[in-house]
Amino acid sequence: MKTAAKVFIILAMIFGCIAILPLIFGGITLSKLKTAKKADELIVWGILDIFFCGLIGGILVLCIKDEDLAK
Repeated sequence: MKTAAKVFIILAMIFGCIAILPLIFGGITLSKLKTAKKADELIVWGILDIFFCGLIGGILVLCIKDEDLAK
């Protein structure tokens, strides 16, 4: 789930590269995915990713469980 979220966020960043907001929020979300220990830390960034970056990537970030982050 974590890998799929990263892929869709990167795709949204590429397709939305004309605007600056997808690049900013996508980059922050990707860095938070790398450092998060619990799924609760990603809720805000998942919601912001839905609005400013991409719908599928944001939904996948919200669906990540703690077991996925422990790997």
